[in-house]
Amino acid sequence: MKTTCASCASSSLSRAGASQYEAIAELYDGYPGNYLEDISFFVEEAKRAGPPVLEVGVGTGRLALCLASVGIDVVGIDSSPAMLRVLARKRAGLPRLSGQVRTVAADMRRFALGERFPLAIIPFRTFLYLLTRADQRRALRAVWRHLRPGGRLVMAFFVPRPELIATRRTARKEMTRFAAPDGQGEVVASDWTEVSPGQQVISHLSYKWIRENEQPVRRLEHTLVARYLFPEEVRPLLEECRYRVVDVFGDFARGPLTAASREQIWVAERTDGQERGR
Repeated sequence: MKTTCASCASSSLSRAGASQYEAIAELYDGYPGNYLEDISFFVEEAKRAGPPVLEVGVGTGRLALCLASVGIDVVGIDSSPAMLRVLARKRAGLPRLSGQVRTVAADMRRFALGERFPLAIIPFRTFLYLLTRADQRRALRAVWRHLRPGGRLVMAFFVPRPELIATRRTARKEMTRFAAPDGQGEVVASDWTEVSPGQQVISHLSYKWIRENEQPVRRLEHTLVARYLFPEEVRPLLEECRYRVVDVFGDFARGPLTAASREQIWVAERTDGQERGR
């Protein structure tokens, strides 16, 4: 596996986006990177499109390594060097995969890889880390330039919950426990979420290292800031950036998007029409 730097982005990585994960890269696979619900869905999409696949926000390789294990070549970009280092270490510890994973340190809003893809994916809320409409458009246009004619973009993120917007926060809750990266004891991961003005969701992650007696020996408090999108906002945004929506789902079993859905999964095709708006 080779990590390179996108020619036009090497000196302008998204420092804000990268910094959100730098501090928790070694913990990410324990939580929140232990998410599994979308893997089969993206494997199906990748097999249907054929390789190579562009993954925006490849992180520690949660999806990319699964795709490579079934023979799909992946080019993954990410703005966090620490996450890419974890991916490289994981890949080195795996047996030979039938597909290749190549990573590029790059900002999703401005990257140039010099190649086009039949499929680009932006999984697991990555798109929501773009906090302004201008940055959302920049990222969609950057991906558009990397798709082949008729190529598809698939992106997935949560549906904003009315109860969260109404109450503006959730209760702190233990989410999972996992082995500490240094092999000494385990880490207890908890989180709670709040909504701030301007449609921002702030996720508070808490990691507590414990030993046999359950006494904490270390703590790390971390925040992730995202901008949520209602389903009715997404189609106009995609169409403005020269995509045609071909499917939208409310879960990874390809069920319909309804008022009760917790996920929104958008499948859009590159078109060659003129851009709308600014």
